[in-house]
Amino acid sequence: MSVSMIDECEAAGLDHKEIQRIADGLSRYARQAEKLGLTIFGGSGSGSLRFRDDPDKGALIVAWLDGMFDGGDGAEVDHNDGLSRGEG
Repeated sequence: MSVSMIDECEAAGLDHKEIQRIADGLSRYARQAEKLGLTIFGGSGSGSLRFRDDPDKGALIVAWLDGMFDGGDGAEVDHNDGLSRGEG
């Protein structure tokens, strides 16, 4: 975890070690999904696993995920308070 990420966790009142464990697990699962040809998709509060078998038909939704998911382009910026912030 970068020093910056530690600062952001502390600013949010979160344990950076717990956040790193969550991030590592999600990253591991995303890589496993990618090896199977799956995309983890999030948007409008819902999440799903999608498999692109026919680009003309869109991706098959093979599973719905629990938890909060949000889409967007993933924009982020270093804010004037010195912390990294993403789109809201």
